[in-house]
Amino acid sequence: RQAGAGAISLARTMVDAFDREEDRDLFSDWQIFNRNLADVVRTEPSIARSLDSLLDEEYRSPTEDFFHQLVRSTSDQDRTLIRVFQAVRSLAMIGKTIIIGRAGSRVTADLPLGLHLRLVASETTRLAGIMESDSLNARQAKSELRKVDTRRARLLKVHFNVDVDDPSGYDAVWNLDSASHAEIAEATIAVISRRCRERAGL
Repeated sequence: RQAGAGAISLARTMVDAFDREEDRDLFSDWQIFNRNLADVVRTEPSIARSLDSLLDEEYRSPTEDFFHQLVRSTSDQDRTLIRVFQAVRSLAMIGKTIIIGRAGSRVTADLPLGLHLRLVASETTRLAGIMESDSLNARQAKSELRKVDTRRARLLKVHFNVDVDDPSGYDAVWNLDSASHAEIAEATIAVISRRCRERAGL
């Protein structure tokens, strides 16, 4: 998602909508994973020290990381990334999981029942969102938007050689300026239901 596009709020709306569905086998007990992936990855203490910056999706180039380690004693960021990617894929394979960010669209690209969404919005909408969520003024919010979007794009480019804005990497791209969370949740339910019926041969 683009920074400030409201992915966490959308995920919560989705879970609430799922909980109202009659098909309890399919739509009950979904979980959201975002920053709480830290709880999964922290099971390997040797990489825990670099998690905070990683979970803010702050990706340094390999050269920058090398020099960073010379100055401060930190874990190898690539090892941390690999562990996070493994955690993302493992959670997705368990199922009933909404994964926000963490290169989830690429790490789970080959899973047959995965649904990969891209959230975009105008800068005006995103600035308002990040100002509210992070208590920033307009100037700070604009700087943060650019910084976060750049880091996320770099992460996907360096590790997967993909353009984060390429729509072919997603099943759907939603514009939050024109689509409500409820509409996105409703469409997502329809796609999940159809895919699962087709896979079951129904």
